[in-house]
Amino acid sequence: MRKINLHKIILYALVLFMAMFCLAGCGKGDEIETESEQTESEKSQEDQLFLILENDTLEESMRLYSFSSGMEYYYEYGFSTQFKDKYGNYASAAEFTSGRFVTIAPRDKDGYLTEVQLSDYVWEYEKVRRFQIDEAKGVFTIADTKYSIRDEVKVFSNGKEITFSDISKDDILTVVGIDKKIRSVIVTTGHGTLSLKNTTLFEDSFLQLNNNIFAMITPNLELEVPEGEYTLKVANDGWGGSTKIEILRGETTEIDLETLKGEGKKKGLISFKIDVEEVEVYVDYQRIDHTKPVELTYGLHVLQIEAEGYDTWKKYLSVNSEEATLIIELTEEGSQEETSESEEESEDAADSEEAETETEEEGTESLESTEI
Repeated sequence: MRKINLHKIILYALVLFMAMFCLAGCGKGDEIETESEQTESEKSQEDQLFLILENDTLEESMRLYSFSSGMEYYYEYGFSTQFKDKYGNYASAAEFTSGRFVTIAPRDKDGYLTEVQLSDYVWEYEKVRRFQIDEAKGVFTIADTKYSIRDEVKVFSNGKEITFSDISKDDILTVVGIDKKIRSVIVTTGHGTLSLKNTTLFEDSFLQLNNNIFAMITPNLELEVPEGEYTLKVANDGWGGSTKIEILRGETTEIDLETLKGEGKKKGLISFKIDVEEVEVYVDYQRIDHTKPVELTYGLHVLQIEAEGYDTWKKYLSVNSEEATLIIELTEEGSQEETSESEEESEDAADSEEAETETEEEGTESLESTEI
C-alpha cells in the first residue's frame, strides 16, 4: 500500500483554495466595496435625517421624507424659525431646496418648526458633469469613483421628482450621499446664482423674485435660481426698490443692494379683500379701517385679522411696492385639522391648510405675506 505524502496534500489544498478565491473575484469590476456594519450612533444619526421633497417659500411649508421610516411629513415654519447651514450659521429658507438633507428641532406651541439645519452627516458634490448611471448594476460613477444606487434614491429637477431615465448625459448635477451610497440627485442644468452684496440695510427682511421666489436676506446671500428674467424687489424700514435682472445658466449675477435702497423712505398703498364681512384688522397691533386703502412703509409689518367664529389670521407682511391688494380667506374655527409628527401624518395634511394669501394681479404690484 502506497504511503500518502501529507505535505503534498496540504500543498494541493492550498493551491485549490487560492484558485477558487481568484475565480470568485472575477467579473466583479462593477462591485462597490460594501460598508462595514453601522454602529448604533450612525444609525441614530440617519434616523434623524429628513430629505426635503418640497419647500414652498410663499406658503412657508415643507414636505419632508424619512428614508428610515419611508414616511412623508408636512411642516410649517414662520418668521421665528431659525434656518442654519451645516456649520450652524444662519441661512435663508430659500437655500433649503428639494433633494437636500436636514435635521429639525421640535415645533413651538403654535405648531411651527423652531429650527431647520442642513445636515453635516451627508456629503454634497456640486456641478457634477462627468458621470455614468447603470441602474441594472446599481452603480453611479462620478469621474472614476463608483457609488451605490441599489437602495432608494430620490431624483429632482426644478423641485419636482423625476427618474434616472430623465437625466441627460449633458446635465449638470448635485449629488448627495452617505459614505458610498447616493441618496439624492438634483439636476441643476439651467440654473445660475444670484449673489447679493451690501446687504446690511436689508438683512432679516425679504427679497422677492417675481411672484414665486421669496427669501430672507442674510449677509452676502447667494441663491441658486432657475435661469430667466426676474423683477427683484427688496424693502426694509421704509427703504427699498426693484430692478430687472437676468439669471444666466452657470453664471453668477451680482446685485449691489445699496443701489436699490432709494433716495428716501417710501410707502405703499395697501387694499384688503377679506371673505368675511364683520372683521377686526390690526396692523402692527393698531386697529385700522380695512375698508379703505392703508399707507404702510416699505418693509415688514404684522397683520392680524379677527372674526367671531373664525381662527385668528396672523402674518408678517413685506411691503415692497407702491400699490397692492391683499386677498384673504379666513378659516372657520375647528375646521383646520392639527398636523402631528406621528406616522399617520402624510402629504394629505397639506390639503387641510385652508388659510391662503393671494395677490391680485390686475393693476397692482405684489405684496408678500408670511405667517408668524
